[in-house]
Amino acid sequence: MVLSGFIILNLTHAVYFNIFTHSLPFGIYMKIQGPPQRGDYAATCLTHEIARFGINRDYLAQGQCDTGTVMVLKMIKGVPGDRFAVKNGFLELNGQSYRIMDRDSNGRPLRIFYQQKEGVLDKEKYFLLSDFVQNSWDSRYWGPVGIQFLLKPLWIIASKIPFAAL
Repeated sequence: MVLSGFIILNLTHAVYFNIFTHSLPFGIYMKIQGPPQRGDYAATCLTHEIARFGINRDYLAQGQCDTGTVMVLKMIKGVPGDRFAVKNGFLELNGQSYRIMDRDSNGRPLRIFYQQKEGVLDKEKYFLLSDFVQNSWDSRYWGPVGIQFLLKPLWIIASKIPFAAL
């Protein structure tokens, strides 16, 4: 009975089942409204260029975005007005350092899609990063992005994952 309710909600795109991406804990999430805040979970579609790279590398699956890929689900770590810097192989953001890897887990070179080495996040631009896996393919590689909507966890199946995404 409860499962059938979740399936109906999923068909209306009010609920999202995360059993595919390693960027968030596996579980069931509800689409919510409100102003994006640091620490919220967010969903977005990537640009055609970035999405094509993600599909070619098997980082992204086919999906509902106009690029033909699934939305990426990540945590908001940087909000408009936050200062950031890229130096010495790290993204520095809000007192935290996030390692930018040169290669993925298959030894392939990783591409950085943005060239700005430091600055302030513009209005409606966010850094989306995974705090679920250490080597996620996220805003460290694509830069600041807009978001389509926020997600709130309803039921978490797994809170830790033993392997990296890249």
